[in-house]
Amino acid sequence: MLMEARLLDKRREGIAECEANANIATAKRLFSMGLSVQDIAKATSLPFEQVEALQAEQ
Repeated sequence: MLMEARLLDKRREGIAECEANANIATAKRLFSMGLSVQDIAKATSLPFEQVEALQAEQ
């Protein structure tokens, strides 16, 4: 049972990481479309500070 719980936790972590990566990729595409940091943060549910950091990388 403990092993199953660990596997379930790892699966959830993997899904969360994939979702975060997808949101980052989406944010980068939205920057190329000219959207503001605020709009991108709203659209992707990423923290405002993280979106600002992504903008600085561009």
